[in-house]
Amino acid sequence: MQRTNTPRPGGGARRALSRREFCRVSAGGGGALLVAVCLPFGGCAVPRPPAAGGAPFTPNAFVRIDPDGRVTIRVARPEIGQGVRTALPLLVADELDADWAAVHIEQGGVDHDAFGDQFAGGSQSVRNGWAPLRHAGAVARTLLIQAAAERWGVAAAACSTARGVVLHDASGRRAAYGTLTAAAARLPVPGEVKLKDASTFTLIGRPTRQRDAPDIVAGRARFGLDARAPGMRYACIERAPVFGARALTVDAVAARALGGVTDVITLEVESLPGFGDNNPRPVSGVAVLATSTWAALNGRRALKVTWSEGASAEDSERRRAECARLAAAAPERVVRNDGDFERAWAGAARTLQAVYEVPLLAHAPMEPMNCLADVRAGRCEVWAPTQNPLAARDVAAAVSGAPPAAVTVHVMRCGGGFGRRFYSDYVAEAVLLSRRSGAPVQVVWTREDDMRHGFYRPASYHAMRGALDAAGRPVAWSQHLVNAQRGEFLAWRLPPGASTFAAGDELGPFDFPAGCIPNLRLAGTAVHGCPVPLGQWRSVEDSTNVFVYQSFIDELAHLAGADPLAYRLQILGAPRALPYYNRTYDTARLRGVLEAAARAADWGSALPAGQGRGIAGSYANSSYVAIVAEVEVGATHEVRVRRMVVAADLGIVVNPLGASAQLEGAVLFALSAALRQEITIAGGRVVQGNFDAFPVLRMPEAPRIEVHLVPGGDAPLGAGETAVPPTAPALANAVFAATGVRVRRLPIRAADLAARA
Repeated sequence: MQRTNTPRPGGGARRALSRREFCRVSAGGGGALLVAVCLPFGGCAVPRPPAAGGAPFTPNAFVRIDPDGRVTIRVARPEIGQGVRTALPLLVADELDADWAAVHIEQGGVDHDAFGDQFAGGSQSVRNGWAPLRHAGAVARTLLIQAAAERWGVAAAACSTARGVVLHDASGRRAAYGTLTAAAARLPVPGEVKLKDASTFTLIGRPTRQRDAPDIVAGRARFGLDARAPGMRYACIERAPVFGARALTVDAVAARALGGVTDVITLEVESLPGFGDNNPRPVSGVAVLATSTWAALNGRRALKVTWSEGASAEDSERRRAECARLAAAAPERVVRNDGDFERAWAGAARTLQAVYEVPLLAHAPMEPMNCLADVRAGRCEVWAPTQNPLAARDVAAAVSGAPPAAVTVHVMRCGGGFGRRFYSDYVAEAVLLSRRSGAPVQVVWTREDDMRHGFYRPASYHAMRGALDAAGRPVAWSQHLVNAQRGEFLAWRLPPGASTFAAGDELGPFDFPAGCIPNLRLAGTAVHGCPVPLGQWRSVEDSTNVFVYQSFIDELAHLAGADPLAYRLQILGAPRALPYYNRTYDTARLRGVLEAAARAADWGSALPAGQGRGIAGSYANSSYVAIVAEVEVGATHEVRVRRMVVAADLGIVVNPLGASAQLEGAVLFALSAALRQEITIAGGRVVQGNFDAFPVLRMPEAPRIEVHLVPGGDAPLGAGETAVPPTAPALANAVFAATGVRVRRLPIRAADLAARA
């Protein structure tokens, strides 16, 4: 997931906030100190007054300090494995000078007024939390210091904090935070709070183990599939096997006769209200409800359903041929046009043409989709492993008929997401079945359900043309992208006056090499009306675009007789800021990671025959990452990845252990896709159903991964997705170095290499 394409869940215009509005503190006494933070991208949480007897406030924002000194930090973003339940509290705890060992972490509920956007995607959680969460901790620390200073009759400036204690060095006095909460809660909020200088951080930047790791290893962590409710039923759904099909007849006699089966319900999805753009409805299906998942699965197997024809003509090879035909014609839209490409092409010393292709890809998280819903009169309660809690709440409200304020979403830990859990179709299924059956219902997807009924990364076809001058410098570049775009399927809001989704919007008109080659034309042609469900994926368009342009640059370097690293650095040119959507990126930082990766990988040193190195780098998801891949290609053309060297400039790294884990995971995720994975369609159906046909790397196949964090910037950048884009081109370029065979179509197959050898 990424970029500006992701609409803000919950809608509504963003309002400007004064600095004084930014943070508030409750003005009551007798209990805990609650810091309520007004976020620049959302509303403002107003704390409730303390309960009778001076009990702690129920938090509406990020920090609670109990009279016994217990510090609770709430995490508003979902945990999908990216480590936010450690990284985000670290931001608060460092500014608060809390004792990390004594900090308690809670998952925040769904509350846009308190937290603003709460989705996990686009590698945004830490970088968007950097300022507001540090402010939350700093306001709490400032008020605690002031409360202690007033108690002691000293200047606040003479006091300091450390590990949950306010200190007055001159007198040696100390006050634990818990003893100051009542007094601090009565103080007015300061107009300004001073954040720590980076040189004084005690937690930020230090390797910190994930707080949830022991519970995960011991099996104590509760994921979505672990949710339970009294009297709940389990549901398995037989979904339309063909895109766009619906159930015509249902024979459920055999299913109802099985032990444990309690009901069979046809999902009439056509009657559901629309969920708005970027949030598709579920597909047509027939659900079997039972007292166990096993009984529900057996009941589903016993169903006899006839389906309408749907989009049975949809076929991957037919679409591929259509893309090739469209790519040979004039593009539908020119997205960027620098200089005069045709003139430069005609006068070039050398030219190159190539076609690159990437396939549809599924997400395949280890925990398939699931949701537990309990709909009762006027209310709805949902337990969902979701990346998008606000959208899940709104979908539950729309399906149940309860107002959003009467919908409670328990945000469960996700066993992986990769963009799939951004959508709430599985939430809608559970809510609909609970409403129809009058009981709590947990919808459980199988691996095959998950593989065949997802929202896939778009396939794409890229016709490339490049031209060099007599010195081998690139003087012209043309890229013609042909694909069905996710924005059309997801019904993104169209610009005023537009009637169709614009072709080429997923091309990335500001990506490198834009701004580095004088005559550059980027164009797109859309395949309209494609019935295949398309959606977010881990780095989405960057995962395709970077593969194409970092591979094609390698081809131009070879044509010029130049070293691939030196050629990239030459194209980047002098350090400068280049436009990138509504911001800029620094070519010096991109150069820095390329050089760091090459240095760590011993770029240019000799390798045995049959082995090769490849390099690729990108600015994606707001971070700079370069990768050097080392591969070995055997006599049967099987590719063995030996080593991956990653250099990443992530700005300030909040938790180096977590960031390194994200980079390593992204590389393994991308290697699986580049080497093994492809979703194909035949007869309107997804062919692949499980990991036998959509494999991931096994442990013995995993390469050695070396991560080098390159210092840069004064704020965090994205970490979760940013190593995905350069992985495939680094791998493909290494295969060329080892074999002399170019990889222009993913996944990399031994048979394709053998055919072109």
